[in-house]
Amino acid sequence: MSKPLSFAASRPVNPPGATPILTEAQVWKGLHMKARKPMSFVPAISSCDVVSDSGDKVVRSVRFGDAEPVLEAIELHEATIAYFEISSVGARITNVLSYDGDNNMLLTFTFANGIPGFEPGKGRPGAEELNKTIGKGVEHTIERIRQLAREGTLDSTQ
Repeated sequence: MSKPLSFAASRPVNPPGATPILTEAQVWKGLHMKARKPMSFVPAISSCDVVSDSGDKVVRSVRFGDAEPVLEAIELHEATIAYFEISSVGARITNVLSYDGDNNMLLTFTFANGIPGFEPGKGRPGAEELNKTIGKGVEHTIERIRQLAREGTLDSTQ
């Protein structure tokens, strides 16, 4: 029996030519929004109902495509990491905001014990394929946050 896949991919938040330049506060606010209304950040999520929300802890029922909904517990640790746990399948996803050696902001998605869209037993994809696929998800999230910044959504108070 094959083990579920685990992998991590990082992308620069503000690569050369990106506008507007996102601040740490804007990215973090975008990740807070992603925890509560993920559909525009994660196209694979077809529905989401927030079950409970205490600020830094959110429990939501999410549906990936046509699959049965799963309960996901989220912990947000200010300006650093968001944990997404789907205990029914033992999967953990993180969104980590960090900095490289030149002080450039990075966003990293990690998947432990399973990656949506990659089935155990079908052969382990190579690092290049995983980096490309997961990296697209990171890039999509950054671009969605950038779009929200352009719209002024991230500058308003909630």
